[in-house]
Amino acid sequence: MYLRQLFATFLISSGLAGCQPAATPASTPRTSSAGPLKLVVTSQVLLEMTQAICGDSFEIVKLIPNGISSRHWEPSGDDARALQQAKLILISGAGYEPWKDRVSLPGSRVKDTAAGYYAQFIRIPDAISHQHGPEGKHSHPGTGWATWLDPDLAIAQLQQVTNACAKVAPDQKSDLETAATKLKAQLDGLNPLMSEIKELSQSRNLQVFSDGPFYQYLTARLGWPLSYMHWDDNAEVLSDVNKQELLDLLAKSPESPRRIFLLSTQRTASVEEFVASSGFTVVRIDLCEVPLDPEVAFTDRLRENLERLKKAGR
Repeated sequence: MYLRQLFATFLISSGLAGCQPAATPASTPRTSSAGPLKLVVTSQVLLEMTQAICGDSFEIVKLIPNGISSRHWEPSGDDARALQQAKLILISGAGYEPWKDRVSLPGSRVKDTAAGYYAQFIRIPDAISHQHGPEGKHSHPGTGWATWLDPDLAIAQLQQVTNACAKVAPDQKSDLETAATKLKAQLDGLNPLMSEIKELSQSRNLQVFSDGPFYQYLTARLGWPLSYMHWDDNAEVLSDVNKQELLDLLAKSPESPRRIFLLSTQRTASVEEFVASSGFTVVRIDLCEVPLDPEVAFTDRLRENLERLKKAGR
């Protein structure tokens, strides 16, 4: 009897033990659980795109100082290390980062946000070198780089940014895509104004000149042929050579009732005065390379460019 009771007790206790849930193994934390992933961008436009769609999901860093274009930046040793340690590096592409070929970057973590529209790149056939007065010859990138001046290309760039961020943070893909859709709508909202400017200017005999080849994606969308200079970006005062270059080009051009000159907003008032006195309607174009103070979103800056062009093209 005693042995039967003991055996029954054993069976009951064994059955109860078998009904207990298995212990849950400790989960391995994701890399991002220790803090936001570090993302490095190389342009003001990319900075604003990533901030708009990522929020606090990433630690977003633009290493290039605010007053310098990525085209002219020279990374220090610390900058190179910061790039190498980033989880994701977003570059603008189209020749905008000539320094990247001098820095050893982790290829698997570099995303060229111009991928997807290489076929739409505008080549600069005279980009190898140009004479800039006493400074001698100066080289230029062989591809137009300000692709974001065309809203459609900015949207394509935004898609690449979204895809790249979702790849390293797949659990946040839905939130990233929702935020990107809002920014895409803002960019797409610029296209009706682009079409309006193009339609208005078709009946005008416009001649369009500029201080550099930077505006080609914009003028191509508007159907405007562009004659451009190769003026030094950092020159506060035009050299005599630069001035004569413009006057010579003007003399070779047929007469036109409307001559427009696209001039970077970074140019000084003295440069604008010379261009205006030479017989041009000057339109300032914001290339969105540096932040404004007070801050203005790059989408608003693009719209302001178009409003100025619309007024000049009437």
